[in-house]
Amino acid sequence: MNILQLFHDYALSFLTGDFLCISLVNSSVQLRYNLGDRTVILETVQKVTTNGSIWHVIKAGRVGAEGYLDLDGINITEKATTKMNSLNTNTDFYVGGVPSLNLVNPTAIANEPVGFQGCIREVIINNQELQLTELGAKGGSNVGDCDGTACGYSVCRNRGECIVNGTTFSCRCLPHWTGNTCEQSVYCLNNLCLHQSLCVPDESFSYSCLCTLGWVGRYCENKTSFSTAKFIGNSYIKYTDPNYRMRNLQFTTISFNFSTIETEGLILWMGKAQNEENDFLAVGLHNQTLKIAVNLGERISVPTIYNNGIFCCNKWHHVIITQNQTLLKAYLDGNLILSEDIDPCKKFVALNYEGVSYLGGFEYGRRVNIVTQEIFKRNFVGKIKDVVFFQDSKKIELIKSDGYNVYNGDEQN
Repeated sequence: MNILQLFHDYALSFLTGDFLCISLVNSSVQLRYNLGDRTVILETVQKVTTNGSIWHVIKAGRVGAEGYLDLDGINITEKATTKMNSLNTNTDFYVGGVPSLNLVNPTAIANEPVGFQGCIREVIINNQELQLTELGAKGGSNVGDCDGTACGYSVCRNRGECIVNGTTFSCRCLPHWTGNTCEQSVYCLNNLCLHQSLCVPDESFSYSCLCTLGWVGRYCENKTSFSTAKFIGNSYIKYTDPNYRMRNLQFTTISFNFSTIETEGLILWMGKAQNEENDFLAVGLHNQTLKIAVNLGERISVPTIYNNGIFCCNKWHHVIITQNQTLLKAYLDGNLILSEDIDPCKKFVALNYEGVSYLGGFEYGRRVNIVTQEIFKRNFVGKIKDVVFFQDSKKIELIKSDGYNVYNGDEQN
């Protein structure tokens, strides 16, 4: 968990059970976390400036049982003497305060809890920035604009400089960017990309076109169709299940065929993939192995490993995965390769995937390693066909989904 570029400090506390909390104690920044058995405390030696004139940068979190705390580049760590390695949190988390201070875990703070007074910006948790606005937050009260100008801290994109003009602003862009907020590459001005394709600038002072499904060519000018989808490393398909509301989410089945010569790549991610709390069932390649991961509510990952080199030569492989409440089974080319009850207590038994599935990767700009929290490293390169969900009688018509840069895998090339 990384928290960047904060003024003074903020309180982030989980109210029951495990917690991670950052607070200000006598002008020092303090990190406290509890993985289930004892509270670990880290505190900076240097003090923060409390007159509101300086922005401070805090990086804090943990890797397994080892915690770290960094204030303006000065780092301290401590390895906890605990058998616990995961932070189990099933509540919301809070920035700056909580609805009722008496709900704060008493071991999460040094003194009586008080709300934070000051400014906070650019909060990044697990590589995703939180939108600290009335539209981005789930709730809150008594929070106002801290910058006090029309610029804010991130109005101008791509390192553009924000200039205040009374109650408005303008952006001074770097040479390769243009637009009101420096959001557009100069190389994509008057681009020739067709059929709602996406213009992407490249390092050769030009651009390329990411074609929507059903179109190929330099400018996405040629129409195509396919039943076998070919992924080239910056491709993805997003499928929305029209029958989601009628599914029994305690019993899930997915099957497909794939071929590749790569050792890494996300093949299928069944779930919204918007934050780390979303349920998912995922299949992919990792270190020349087939890896299966599932989260039914507690982010459980189950890897399955095979001999190196099994996925070679563009040979087709058939995969079937079933989830029967907490019992997970997987078949590869007709052979049972995994049978495991991931939670015998059956605390969570349904795959609430919200009817959304991804093949090959995610939308442009969303890196696979970040979205999957390093479960998978990069986009898939290879071919996928015969995708079936929930033992439906028909295969999914992949070409009728959303996506970019997917080619006709039926062609021999």
